[in-house]
Amino acid sequence: MQRKSIYRFFDRFFGIPILSVLAFFLKRKKVYPPNKIKNILIIKFAAIGDIILMIPMLRSLKYKYPDAKITFLCTQINYGMVKRVKYIDEIINYNIYSSIAKPFGFLKFLRSMRKNVYDIIIDAEQWPRISAILTILFRKKYSIGFKFEKQHRHSYYNAYTQHTNKRHEVENFLALAELIGINAVEAVKELEFNLNKDALNFAEQFWKENNLHGKFVICMQPGSGTNGYAREWKDENYIGLGKKINLLKGKVVFLLTGLKDDIERCNNICKNIGDNAINISGTYDMDRDLAIIKKSNLMICGNTGILHLAASIKTKTIGLHGPNNPVLWGAYDKNAIVVKSDAFCSPCLHMGHEFGCKIPFCMDRITIDEVYEKVIGVLTADGFYKPG
Repeated sequence: MQRKSIYRFFDRFFGIPILSVLAFFLKRKKVYPPNKIKNILIIKFAAIGDIILMIPMLRSLKYKYPDAKITFLCTQINYGMVKRVKYIDEIINYNIYSSIAKPFGFLKFLRSMRKNVYDIIIDAEQWPRISAILTILFRKKYSIGFKFEKQHRHSYYNAYTQHTNKRHEVENFLALAELIGINAVEAVKELEFNLNKDALNFAEQFWKENNLHGKFVICMQPGSGTNGYAREWKDENYIGLGKKINLLKGKVVFLLTGLKDDIERCNNICKNIGDNAINISGTYDMDRDLAIIKKSNLMICGNTGILHLAASIKTKTIGLHGPNNPVLWGAYDKNAIVVKSDAFCSPCLHMGHEFGCKIPFCMDRITIDEVYEKVIGVLTADGFYKPG
């Protein structure tokens, strides 16, 4: 965590002048994309949710250039998700956050990367300068990436697209593909996540062992990862929501999901909701977790990776949005339900980390009653509840 913060500091205060110098001495050439594209490099160091949102772009690339080798440069942060994407041919997993502490290791990595000449380099990072610097230093025929206001990272790309918060991030990634002549049709824009048979069979057994057949299963994930505290709804809100739903006296079961760090808080939420709440946080691997979520009726969570994963496996979602803009970062599903904070400064995030206040309060503005009404709507639509 501390290493990443130091890296972000160096990326900003040293990355901008380095980019300026490199762009000055290594003038960008006015060239067109190669006629024959056989070797594509994509750079994206974080995060899990972003990889899910990139799938339509990756799918479009593979459909357009089926014979091209697509290499993906990532870090351990998103490697687990990248390796699940079937449109990627080769993965290079490099700890870019160690480059400051291990400069000789970085130079060795750079030399190995420069052995290849890529037809296209797609810098899919939104804010870091290091990916733009690498794009300059790697050998390639053509490069594309995002332009962000005041980020000074687009000056060397052969072509770039303006990253905007007026369209979904899926559409922003697809706009990169448009720079090389790929216009994705609606059928290609869907998210996807392929679960193996073992995981699906496990979920079926889980349903039997916990007597979940015929019940309305609501997943709730209170955690939002290491840096996600500002995007989290408080534990007492999940408890209050669960207790209020229990007053309906219907066949509702709550599954609390999350990482190992979330076990204690999820245990507390389950204890306070009642016997119909089960804690599965930190218990199973990602595939088994997602197989369970896929069989569930609803996922309620903040704006975090699990929101996009749930949408990718066609589970209904209620996304709680405080600092995040749901237009840009909401679940990419026409049936997704959005609950947005009414805080005057919400949303404040564009790049994902530039919070507008030191003590976030926008998630506190989302009330239990607001979320409860959305749950009632889903219960009613699915025939588990009849108003009146």
